Amino acid sequence: MRSGVVALAAFLALSLAACTDEEAQRAEKAKQQQAELDKGVAAMNAGDFQTAITVLRPLAEAGSTAAQNNLGWMYFSGKGVPENDAEAAKLFQEAAEKGKAAAQFNLASAYEYGNGVGQNIEEAVKWYRAAAQQGWPEAETNLGRMYDEGLGVPQNPLAALRLFHAASAQGQAQAMFNLGSMYGTGRGVPMNNTEALKWYRMAADKGFAEAQYMLGNFYEDGTGVMQDFAEAMRWYRLAAVQGHAGAQNNIGRFYADGLGVPKDAVKTLMWFTVALPGLRGEEAANAQTFRDEFAAEMSRQQVMQADEMAMRCRASNFMMCD
Repeated sequence: MRSGVVALAAFLALSLAACTDEEAQRAEKAKQQQAELDKGVAAMNAGDFQTAITVLRPLAEAGSTAAQNNLGWMYFSGKGVPENDAEAAKLFQEAAEKGKAAAQFNLASAYEYGNGVGQNIEEAVKWYRAAAQQGWPEAETNLGRMYDEGLGVPQNPLAALRLFHAASAQGQAQAMFNLGSMYGTGRGVPMNNTEALKWYRMAADKGFAEAQYMLGNFYEDGTGVMQDFAEAMRWYRLAAVQGHAGAQNNIGRFYADGLGVPKDAVKTLMWFTVALPGLRGEEAANAQTFRDEFAAEMSRQQVMQADEMAMRCRASNFMMCD
């Protein structure tokens, strides 16, 4: 009996040692894979896409969800490989089905806009929801938008509000802007310009151009704040540098009327000219008419100067305008 007990103990000891060795080997393999993944992501972030592809592809084929998602992004963006939305969607799908939140968000976006897959709003909602349930802020924002607009789900402003608040708590600027819009229009909440201003400002402080433009509107009109044309101009300028055509057009209007700045015909025409390509529909038609009528009252030299300034402004990506 005693010898049998000793033999069993020895067997258990050997088994435990084998398990420990296997765990150590798995841990070492996982460590090496993480090191390779870090190398691939670092190469991608540095713009060395060929190295990134070389490193990430074997990891993706081995089932790494992070590698699949990053490789999918490279196919979607055409970085290091020919642009291929179908291949991108395939990789996003593989990672999404294993629970990768970033891939779930990317797959949802592919379904929403029909990139590499047939457009399917219900599938988009499904995958936005999956990522949102993991706390992915961009997914919370987009799912909130779907509820706000009634896309693929019954319209539900209260559900949208909850999701926008959740995303805003993680610093998502689009969600903050959306909250500003909901409070400003009274969707799902009582209209509250002070609350709208708060959320627009939070988004604007993060560099969100549309929020900067809206803050300019609030200060120009005195909505929720004391009317302040200089402060309105400051916010319009911040949005204009990012290419916001409405803000650029409003800067031209401020120079035309002398609101917060001295009147300046050349700068007025320059900003109207800069803004026009980005305007659409009736707004563009009205702006074109106003610009042409304004230019007709200026000297040829002034028009040429304004055109030169507009060209310089566009060439500098709106950094060297006036």
